[in-house]
Amino acid sequence: MEKLGKLVVCMMCLTVFTLVGSTTSTANVLVNPGFEADAGFGNAPTAATTGWTQGAPGFDFTTSAPGDPVRTGVGSLKLAGPGGFAVPVAFQTFAASPGQVWDLQGYMLSLAPLPADATFGLLKIVFSDGIMDLVPASATIGTINFAFPGIESTPFQNSASTPGVWNFTQAQGTAPVGTVQVSMFAILVDQSAANVYFDDLDATLIPEPSSIGLALAGLLGLAAFGWKKRRN
Repeated sequence: MEKLGKLVVCMMCLTVFTLVGSTTSTANVLVNPGFEADAGFGNAPTAATTGWTQGAPGFDFTTSAPGDPVRTGVGSLKLAGPGGFAVPVAFQTFAASPGQVWDLQGYMLSLAPLPADATFGLLKIVFSDGIMDLVPASATIGTINFAFPGIESTPFQNSASTPGVWNFTQAQGTAPVGTVQVSMFAILVDQSAANVYFDDLDATLIPEPSSIGLALAGLLGLAAFGWKKRRN
């Protein structure tokens, strides 16, 4: 009986760890997150960015290795800012609800040093009621922009970033009251002319801790019931 008890405890622990690991993240919701759909080895940059909406068409390109830098695969996104705050962006929008926690992360690169002014690349999570952008309820990772509502990733790709090196950046936070949708942005703020590349982007909905707790409580309850029956 003692050996059986130890076996049950071990199985419970293994199952709990497996459950926790499987519920701490969800699948990447982005379409074409690595910008491979329109890329082809040796191809010239193309204005096509399948799955992504361009905020200012003409400044967003899918680029291909080896002519342009890529982190994985053969494709990446190039935002080409002409300067004067054209602010090229590419984004995708999804249904969302208040209280949900969303995460956006990925990699950025600039081949040349960026100017030490308001010229920088970033990722950004923007919640909306379908008409207006909403100030996030909170930011777990990154910073809240109140003037242009959303959660901005950290670090930025800016004058302090090492040229030619892929820079990891991340934003995470909670949707406020009134949220009906969330948009995931790749952005280049371009006071000066600059190019910033993006690759391997990942957007996920983080499960609520309460749902994880309920699942664990149910599992432990079933295990305890089984152990009690064996003892009787």
